[in-house]
Amino acid sequence: MSTSSSSPATFTGSSAFSASLAQQISNSLNIASIPMQNLQTQQTTLQGQQSELQTLSSDFSSLGNALTALDTATNSGSFSATTSSPLVATASASSGALAGNFSLTVSNIGANTNAMSNDTGLVKVTDPAVGNISTSTDFTLWINSTSYDISNPTGSLDGLANAINSSGANVQATVVNVGSSSSPDYRLSVQSLDYAPDTVQLNDTANGNAALLTQLSGGAYVQYQVNGEASVNSTTRVLNPSPGLTINVAGVGTTTVTVAQNGNGISNALSSLANAYNTAIAELAKNRGQNGGALTGDSTVYSLTELLSNITNYTGTSGSISSLADLGLTFDQNGNLNFDSSVFSQAASANLTDVTNFLGSVAGGNGFVGTTNNILTGINDPSTGILTQATQNVTTEITGLGNQITDDQAKVTLLQQTLTAQMAAADAAIATLEQQASYLQMMFQTQNANAQLGF
Repeated sequence: MSTSSSSPATFTGSSAFSASLAQQISNSLNIASIPMQNLQTQQTTLQGQQSELQTLSSDFSSLGNALTALDTATNSGSFSATTSSPLVATASASSGALAGNFSLTVSNIGANTNAMSNDTGLVKVTDPAVGNISTSTDFTLWINSTSYDISNPTGSLDGLANAINSSGANVQATVVNVGSSSSPDYRLSVQSLDYAPDTVQLNDTANGNAALLTQLSGGAYVQYQVNGEASVNSTTRVLNPSPGLTINVAGVGTTTVTVAQNGNGISNALSSLANAYNTAIAELAKNRGQNGGALTGDSTVYSLTELLSNITNYTGTSGSISSLADLGLTFDQNGNLNFDSSVFSQAASANLTDVTNFLGSVAGGNGFVGTTNNILTGINDPSTGILTQATQNVTTEITGLGNQITDDQAKVTLLQQTLTAQMAAADAAIATLEQQASYLQMMFQTQNANAQLGF
């Protein structure tokens, strides 16, 4: 933004006419600056338009993002998963899930391997913070055929349990009291984290690799079948039989797992779309009427308003859905787009396929989503969009005016320098004449006085 203008006249003279000469410089500069000031006024107006276009670009970009979210919810799917018997398993669906149903039979919910330090030949621990089942500080933990070196410099049972848990082995160690509160007997308990027939042992390295643990219960795999196929062994009760589907095994038995698309994601996306639409339409309304904003009277406002009306007037037929009103999108008396989620829920419950077909997709270029995307592309496209072109045009004008203002400022500055030099010369000449006139007047007065005295 250029705000330069002519500098005030700095001319100071010594003649009696110096103030008048300075005023003449100022008047001349003011007149010469009028074209530049007009350009600055135009530039300020254009900068206001530029700012408003940037606001509208942001609003319509948000509207485009809301449409993208609607497209994702409609076509990537918002799925839910249910089971016929929650006592056997529960299920949940996430991104990537596919609609369908299948039978799940759980024959074994699995078990962890549990082992505990024995009481034969081991030190009885009454305080796990200071005592330990062995005086050693080095041990070897075996999980099946994999070994882990365990170092316990603290020498306590608590320290040994913590060292095992920090070893990276797929087990959980803890300390339990198998005695009474008055006569405690703390033992090391180790449980495998997998549901599998693991073997767990802790050897005392410094004492002939003596075995310190006794296996209390053996582990077992989680075993299940899908649609009667071959049995599958799992080391976890959290199953992922298909993309985006998670099943949590709870018990033995058979249950039907159903994955189906629901309308929750679409409902939320439609609500966001309505909010983004209202923001854009409210901003456009600021630029209409007698006291409108920077773009009042600009054709861009009318073009954008018309395109928004084309979006909301979309009609198409997909079964029971033939208009946006059938999805709960309606206008109020102020021109705002309102979304009634209860109307949408009824439509989605009646036939979600009709809803998704009516909405369509960006990729297919069909339905409400595809049609609206084409309209918004004409507005938001970074190369050819209406808002892009309007902003570029205003920016070009601002730049051109800035160049003209710079040129005019240079001319005014040169004029000021020229006038100042000319007026300074004139003032100097006048001052010389004034001095001569003063001298002659003084001489005249002296001669007149002498004459009166008879000299």
